[in-house]
Amino acid sequence: MHYWVRAFASDFSGTPPQPRSGHTAVPIGKSKIVVFGGLLDKKFLSDITVYDIENKLWFQPECTGNGSDGQVGPNPRAFHVAVAIDCHMFIFGGRSGNRRLGDFWVLDTDIWQWSELTSFGDLPSSRDFSAASAIENRKIVMYGGWDGKKWLSDVYILDTISLEWMELSVTGSLPPPRCGHTATMVEKRLLVFGGRGGGGPIMSDLWALKGLIEEGRERNTWMDPIEASRSIAFSPLWTYGHIRRALSLVIWRTWNWWLAESL
Repeated sequence: MHYWVRAFASDFSGTPPQPRSGHTAVPIGKSKIVVFGGLLDKKFLSDITVYDIENKLWFQPECTGNGSDGQVGPNPRAFHVAVAIDCHMFIFGGRSGNRRLGDFWVLDTDIWQWSELTSFGDLPSSRDFSAASAIENRKIVMYGGWDGKKWLSDVYILDTISLEWMELSVTGSLPPPRCGHTATMVEKRLLVFGGRGGGGPIMSDLWALKGLIEEGRERNTWMDPIEASRSIAFSPLWTYGHIRRALSLVIWRTWNWWLAESL
């Protein structure tokens, strides 16, 4: 059985993050959750706040590492993607003011050092409201987003060792372009749910992209909503701008925390 439990500020020690939206929160191992960026009223943020799960403690690490502009860490942003692999948090894109971003950063959470990465290959365009997920603890798959002019439906794979991007050529019925969706690797498939695109209503469709795991020797093929949903027994309401996380901590824009527990 799964149920929600309300968590109050008194349940934690340290200084929690400010209220915000458009931020990311990724798990680093089983010991901490790293919150980055977001939007508070009209101010874009670039702060790092960490939650120590074992000690129930919030803290703000002193990060180092300069980018091309000489400042420590990425520019303030929201609606970016963040993916954790081992002790590293990778950041791509997002929005700062009216500008879509296409820069690429990594944070080493062992020493709290930022590095701006220079990648090559099929570089994705600047975008916000995209979604990404880790593949086998080495690669990152990213789908969709909004480039300021159009909704996107492209799929990119990043090798975090070689730093090479590759745009996938995908067969099958293609999902409608979208942003504000989720993208989650479940075993060998990427599940994409919801979002918004084309000026139409908020979506509630589910798509599965197979062929991402080399050992499977499957072609990169989209499964349409009917085919994808046959193996997933749920029918959620429409959603937009939601967050996919395999965590027990959910951070909302206000001073509210909720814990999802299972029995």
